[in-house]
Amino acid sequence: MNGTHQDSWCSLCGPRMGSRCTRPDCDGDGMSEDVMMEPPSADRKWTAGSIRLASYTVSASEISARLGIVADKEFERGSPMSPRNPDSARRKNSAWIRRSGLANDSDLADHVRVLVGLLDGCREELARLSVDCQAELFLGFGSENGQGGCALPADLLADVAGLGLDIVLDLYPPGAVEDW
Repeated sequence: MNGTHQDSWCSLCGPRMGSRCTRPDCDGDGMSEDVMMEPPSADRKWTAGSIRLASYTVSASEISARLGIVADKEFERGSPMSPRNPDSARRKNSAWIRRSGLANDSDLADHVRVLVGLLDGCREELARLSVDCQAELFLGFGSENGQGGCALPADLLADVAGLGLDIVLDLYPPGAVEDW
């Protein structure tokens, strides 16, 4: 690039003509590559995935027993929010959490595949639990530069929908703690 507008790019659409993008439907707000002050740095991304079930009436230990799956974390209704402080506020609901077990540099779709596979054998019980439980596929994503994304294939999303799970996507800005 020589820095002229004729050789610049709209970050949204591609080549520009003068100060405007060549696409008629672009509002022209995409930043030209020629105004970048420094090259993009290497970016580390992290991902995480878990299944979360929460209930006001079903205990976390009962969820484990009914699904036949041990939780990574369980919190019972009425237990202290802070185990180190017995006078802390009490939990209003029970929570059952099972992580994917994958490394945090794995593809987000891989977290989803592992968790769907984990629940595949207990679809009927999960459907019964959903009457009294909120069931979520909880996904986290973060990157050092704040940019990034992933693709979740349609067939994988159909599998998630077949389990009756809501999807919660938790996005972390640059500098967020990686130990999610």
